[in-house]
Amino acid sequence: MSVTVSIKVRRELVSLADKMVKLGIAKSRSHAFNLMIEKSLASILEEVRLWEEAVREAEEMLRKGYSIRHGGLSRILGEDRGS
Repeated sequence: MSVTVSIKVRRELVSLADKMVKLGIAKSRSHAFNLMIEKSLASILEEVRLWEEAVREAEEMLRKGYSIRHGGLSRILGEDRGS
C-alpha cells in the first residue's frame, strides 16, 4: 500500500530522478525516489538498529546506577541525532 508524503529534497536529487526517468531506469519521479530510498534502506535500517541498541544499553546502565566519568550520558540519550 502506497502513502503520499510531501517532502523537500535537494535540487540534485530531483535532477537525478529526472535523469532516471529519461534513461528508463524509473517510470516516474515518484518511482525514481522510491528506488533511491529502497537502495539505501538496508544501511539506514542498520544505523537505526545500532542507535536503538546503544540507547537501550545506556538506559540500562542508568537504571543500574552507572555513570560516565566525564558526564554526558543523559545528553547523548536526549540528543537530537538529525543533522
